[in-house]
Amino acid sequence: MVGEGRHREIVEKLYRQRAWLVMLANSYLQDMEVSDDIVNDSFISLWENIDGLEERVLKAWLATTVKNRCLNFLKRRESEQDIHRKLKKRASDAENISILENDKMDFRMFSNEVQNICRESLEKMEPISSKVFIERLRGMSYKEIAEKYGITQRSVTYEVSKVLAVLKVALKDYLPMFLLIVSTVCPKMD
Repeated sequence: MVGEGRHREIVEKLYRQRAWLVMLANSYLQDMEVSDDIVNDSFISLWENIDGLEERVLKAWLATTVKNRCLNFLKRRESEQDIHRKLKKRASDAENISILENDKMDFRMFSNEVQNICRESLEKMEPISSKVFIERLRGMSYKEIAEKYGITQRSVTYEVSKVLAVLKVALKDYLPMFLLIVSTVCPKMD
């Protein structure tokens, strides 16, 4: 056991040699400021527990205390980061829900506007073009449309492309919606 009179002298001597402990902590934490704080806290703990320790084990005790405090710090930081990620995700989800709920009416109005533009554009076109395009929207294959109207598949492709060209101009302000229509109506030819 360390005698009462030697406490201060031993702790001061070890404290002057503390750089290796800071480097040890920093090797785990990659943060010099936090490493320095952990080493200082470890010396406070040493001072509080020195009565029950033998002088020959003090360096090992300090090293073990620093390692344990680093481990605790890393666990706490990981837990805090996990909580932060979860809270951030929840906040993002809540914001998206709010946006989606508030934009339901806007989307309906937007959708109706796009439908009206499409309807008006189709009414101005030749009836065969409109009919072929509508059949394609309903999911009929190029082959089925060709058979139904007594035209070639190539003619079906031509009529669909004419309508899409007109809609592209009419829906220029609604490009994302137009691209959705195109991807739905004109996947690879069947």
